[in-house]
Amino acid sequence: MSNLNVKITTTRGRTYQIEPKQYEKLEKLITYSKDKMTKPCIYHMLSWISSPDDFKASKRDLIKLFSRKLKKQYKGLKQEAPDILVAYSIEFKYTDVNEIDGVHDYPTTEEQLPFLHLHFYVIADCNKCNPVTFTNFAKAALNEIGGLSKSRYFKSNKGESYKNVKEHFDDSFQRLLYIGKINQKSPEIPYRETFGASRV
Repeated sequence: MSNLNVKITTTRGRTYQIEPKQYEKLEKLITYSKDKMTKPCIYHMLSWISSPDDFKASKRDLIKLFSRKLKKQYKGLKQEAPDILVAYSIEFKYTDVNEIDGVHDYPTTEEQLPFLHLHFYVIADCNKCNPVTFTNFAKAALNEIGGLSKSRYFKSNKGESYKNVKEHFDDSFQRLLYIGKINQKSPEIPYRETFGASRV
């Protein structure tokens, strides 16, 4: 792949650019999940970085920390915590309190506030757990990580909470590429590294 940014156009007609290195990491991640997992389901989560200083410490081992918190959520249940792969992006924009609180996914008032947030994609192998209720455990796990709060997940245009990667590979990949975009990489983000992914 060349060093030029990759241009992506969404189904809604929006366009954005992705760095080639991140494109390759995300492509490798989702291909690995399709080939190696039994029932890979992809979820788009978001958390407000409500305490940037606390999150700075959590961020060092964010994926491992999330995995531990997730297993804790499943402890004592008949379901088993799924194996997971993660890709995340830290972003910043100005928006209103309703979007920060998760009431809406877009501004609804004129008052603009700083919104440092984490886009967090999880690919979970849901062969021994319920893929529908996974979002509840994932939200709780994210909210237990220092510096994060008000975690939520995004549904698809069809109201689905997740996509089966094996059945909807192209669509899942397009959704995952969203976090590789170079938009919203503001100088107001207080961290040098703003992108991360599981190693495969």
